[in-house]
Amino acid sequence: LALLEKFPETVTKNLIFIVTITWAVPDETTSMFSTFDELSDSVSKRLDDSVIKAQSIDPATIVFTSGTTGAPKGVLYTHEQVVLACSSILNTFDDINIDSNLVCWLPLSNLFQRIVNICAISSGASTYFIENPRDLIPQLTVINPHLLIGVPRFFEKVHEGITAEIRKKTFLVRKVIDWAISVGADNACALRMMQELGFLKRICYRVADFLILNRIRSIVGKKLKFFVSGSAPMPIWLLEWFHAIGIVVLEAYGTTENIIPIAMNRPHSFKFGTVGTTLPGNEVVIAEDGELLVKGKGVFHGYHQEETQNSPLLTNGYLATGDYAEIERDGFITLKGRKSEIFKTSTGHRIAPVGIESCLRRIAYVENAVVFGAGRKFPIALVSIAIDALPRYFQAVEPLSGKDGPKLHPNFLDSIRTDLEEELAPLPQHQRPAGIVITTDPFTIAGGELTANLKLRRKNVEQKYQVYLERMYREMEKSGRNSELFIDCV
Repeated sequence: LALLEKFPETVTKNLIFIVTITWAVPDETTSMFSTFDELSDSVSKRLDDSVIKAQSIDPATIVFTSGTTGAPKGVLYTHEQVVLACSSILNTFDDINIDSNLVCWLPLSNLFQRIVNICAISSGASTYFIENPRDLIPQLTVINPHLLIGVPRFFEKVHEGITAEIRKKTFLVRKVIDWAISVGADNACALRMMQELGFLKRICYRVADFLILNRIRSIVGKKLKFFVSGSAPMPIWLLEWFHAIGIVVLEAYGTTENIIPIAMNRPHSFKFGTVGTTLPGNEVVIAEDGELLVKGKGVFHGYHQEETQNSPLLTNGYLATGDYAEIERDGFITLKGRKSEIFKTSTGHRIAPVGIESCLRRIAYVENAVVFGAGRKFPIALVSIAIDALPRYFQAVEPLSGKDGPKLHPNFLDSIRTDLEEELAPLPQHQRPAGIVITTDPFTIAGGELTANLKLRRKNVEQKYQVYLERMYREMEKSGRNSELFIDCV
């Protein structure tokens, strides 16, 4: 009722009724409400031919873009487009039914989450809403979801939580768990290669799965069949790790300007490192410069209330996604990076920051990483670390406390440098950041570093830490780049 009072009278005066799922008998203070039973009995009497019914071309919902490169814009979709999106998704996940449990924990500004919620209504599945994302993991064993939608950082957190619990075990128990995951990795690799394990390995896998892997999986419920990841690329090593414990993570790809997900890996047809194959209703091609273009009935026709006559679509009816991509012969799509994010160094090298950032986030205590270097001789990175997690990894010393909050103890830096250099070592020299700026401040939506969809606002991050980034470049210019990674702390 308090939420209803926030609406202006111009809205509330046009409401015919409001439904509340309750068995209580309304009193005078709640006379404007109807119980579900009362509504069911009277709905046929209230509705007649004079009631205005939505048409297929009428607006159904408005979704705002995440605003990674500017102010968010509204994208309007019709009822027909919503139905098309639901049909396409349910065709992909054809085992979602009345017995399925789904979870809604991402913000409803996330288009995929919003449409999956409608899919649940269409299929009769149950949706459980999680108000605080921090409560998600504890609730999964109660909800027992059929599938779970997330973003790469969520799955990294799950991995970190599981491995942190494993480290608490005795040496012998840790070795047994490591053995089980190794056996699971062999089995998962064989499944991806469509090969069959030998007799002895099959027996080992059954034992490992029964004693260890099954217990690890139970942290996300007993009915989970697969995860779905979107919004950003997920590291292949993490996809393989989840597959090793018996959970497939299906990467999907879409854009706010197309209500139908453009591509998705399927439960029985997936390839790690790709975003899968196109969903029904989409037609995709690669432009001359390598950009992915999409066309179909799910593509929007323009931003809501935008004062421009320019169509967002190309002359041939395709929508430019802004992503570089390759389409393999079997139809699987591999993303190469955002056009707006790829930059050139002054030496002429093109840098796609996402892969470098993925390497840095592989370190358990690294929360976020952002790579910069447009027009510079070499790239550098800004890394946000979870300072409360450091003692778990470097137990010899504790973080210092300063007047402005916790600070990094100098004795941590050598260990952190070693970890950073180890993760960056496989990268080509021109892609390897020459310096790292470390901050203990988390990236948040309120702070402007993240969008509502938990995507990076790169320009905001760069502006916020501009002084420190410039200072690092000046210091490195003075000393010259050498083999040791240059580290500075905010």
